[in-house]
Parts: sequence; C-alpha cells; structure tokens
Amino acid sequence: MENRTREGVLKGRSSTFGDRTRLCSKKKTRLRRQTSILTAKDMALSMKTNAAVRLPSARAAIKARARQQPRLRTVVVRASEEEVKSTEDAAPKSTIASPVSEPTPTFGSLMSFSGPVPELANGRLAMLGFSSAILLEKITGEKVFRLVQDLPLTVAFLAVTFIVATFIPLLKKETPEKKATGIFQANAEMWNGRAAMLGFALLLVIEANSKGPFF
Repeated sequence: MENRTREGVLKGRSSTFGDRTRLCSKKKTRLRRQTSILTAKDMALSMKTNAAVRLPSARAAIKARARQQPRLRTVVVRASEEEVKSTEDAAPKSTIASPVSEPTPTFGSLMSFSGPVPELANGRLAMLGFSSAILLEKITGEKVFRLVQDLPLTVAFLAVTFIVATFIPLLKKETPEKKATGIFQANAEMWNGRAAMLGFALLLVIEANSKGPFF
C-alpha cells in the first residue's frame, strides 16, 4: 500500500512539473513575439529619425548650391516706336532672298520648236486673217486668194507688224501669262489662235475648190 501511495504522489508531482514546463514555454514564445514587435517598432522609429535628419541636411545643401550659382539678371529694354518701325521695315529686306536671274531670251530660243513665238504669232495672224476674210468677202464679194493679190503690201505690212509686236515683249521677258487680266488669259488667246488657224486653213481649202467666196 505504501508503495502505491508513493507512486501516485510521484505521478502527481511529474504531471504538475510538466504543466509548469508548458507554461514556461508558452511564456517564452510570448516574450519572443513581444521582442520581435519591439524590434520592428525600433527599426521604424530609427528610419523616421534618419529621414528627419537627412531632410534638413538635403535642404541646406540645395540652398548652398543655389547660393553658389550666379543669379541671372533680367534686363528690360524699351524701344521707341521709330526704332520698332525701322526694324520692321529692314527685316523683310534681309529675309527676302535675291531672285534668280532668268536667262535672257534669244531669237533662236524664241523661234525654236518649243519656243513661244511660232504658235503665238501664227495664231494671232490666223485670227487677223480669218476675221478680215469674213469682213472683206462680204464687202467685195471676192475670195481670199484674190484679196491677197489685190492688197499684197497691206498683207505683208500687217504680218510683219504682228510678228514684231510678238517678239518685242518676249525679248523684254514679258510673257502673256504676266499680263493676263480678267478674261484676257494666255490660255484663251492660245486656244483662240489654234481655232483661227484651223478655220483659216479650212477656208482656203474650201475656196480653192469652189468658184465663189465662202462668206
């Protein structure tokens, strides 16, 4: 009996000792957690203090650099109205580039296949001849060939005058395009001249095969 009672007492003591060790381990874990939390708070506080210490030093460094740099001074210049006008008048002259000088036209260049004189002069002479043929045929009742035979000097004079009048402006670099105004355009004169050349040529063919004048 005594042995049994001793064993029971020993078992009770061992169980209480185990409970105490468990409580001690729990307290240790709690202490570790609290210490970790405290260390994290200490680290955050140290970071804040470092940032608070660095900000004034950075600001002081920026101010020192700004003081070392030379200050830019603004100077306001007021010009009189006469000076402003003179500068405005002089500015376009300096900015406008000098025009490229065009080559002076020659007789050969004007009378070439691609020159302006052949078609322009022939068109003007055809317009003059066609309109004169209509008027003179109705007045005289004669064909174009007979009119040319009766008035050779007049026909030659008008032809030379029109050709010279076509040459002179072109030699002075004055083209029909530059003097075009309103309905009097260079293209209109060119197309009218072509139509007159075609009409005058048809008139000569018709009257060559007929006995009387066409008009």
